[in-house]
Amino acid sequence: MGKAVSAVPIGMIASIGKVNGQRMALLKNVALADLSLNDSSAHKKQLYQQVATELAEDEIAVFDAGFRLVEAVEANITRCLIRLATNCTFGKTAGQIPKRTSAKGPEPSQYKAEIVRPLARKHGEKTLPATEADRIYTTTDEAGCKIKIHVWEKLYFLERQLEKVSNKRTKQKLRHTPIKVIAIYHPDYDDPLLLGTPLWQLEPEAAGKVYVARWPIEGLPQTGKYLLSGGGGTHYVHHPSALQRLPTLSLIFGSLLKYVAATLPPFRSGFWDRVVKPTYGRLLRHFKKVGIQLSGQLFKKGSVTAHLPVGYDAIRLSKA
Repeated sequence: MGKAVSAVPIGMIASIGKVNGQRMALLKNVALADLSLNDSSAHKKQLYQQVATELAEDEIAVFDAGFRLVEAVEANITRCLIRLATNCTFGKTAGQIPKRTSAKGPEPSQYKAEIVRPLARKHGEKTLPATEADRIYTTTDEAGCKIKIHVWEKLYFLERQLEKVSNKRTKQKLRHTPIKVIAIYHPDYDDPLLLGTPLWQLEPEAAGKVYVARWPIEGLPQTGKYLLSGGGGTHYVHHPSALQRLPTLSLIFGSLLKYVAATLPPFRSGFWDRVVKPTYGRLLRHFKKVGIQLSGQLFKKGSVTAHLPVGYDAIRLSKA
């Protein structure tokens, strides 16, 4: 107790679609990290490369917060949509090298551009205002709520965002890559949803719907955790490859289980279940009722423990 356990990071790549009217994520591939190294940036780079290779022409890659837009564009993912940080900034125009003002010292090499701040933020006691949007839309969602959408057309990366780009040709290309930034203000949420995409032809109304469609991928680890536990079982694995193989298999079977649940008739979980839906939670509860165990203990410890004391005798201190 009290000791940190090293995590096993797994990057998930899934296709989002609908099965019988239910939005669902179908797991396509995973990106496994090198457990001997504590390098999250290398793992993300591997994930970007896999997405760039497997992305179809009629698909858009959607990344949640924690991923950087500049890294995705650097990996040649030109059709992507990423949730941006609330304090992000961009350049209003493509960077230009300022003119030399003195005969001494090296020539200027840093590109300068006017900063665009999509959202206002506080810096100490000073409030930094948001930059006025290029266009403002007002639309209505399916529930009848009025939504405001602020759009900044053709922004550019700042020089500080390109510091980790080692290839000079790629850095020069990124300096002149136009970016569209979209802020969606919904009355049900305190903070706006800030999105960025190099696909500047993407309509603002479609961007919000595309990003929301990524949520089904969050259900894959939830289903996988239940499959790992088996409703109470414990798994013991020791080989390094098994540390990644076991959770990956749980994600695969979790994805298949959600698909099976959507295609089968819905199961009522109890008399209180008035609106029956074909969800994997109801299917799992049905399995438990009929006695189908999803998993048990993979490797049972064969140690002999019958001779060991149990209960109060096991915790009694020895006499002085």
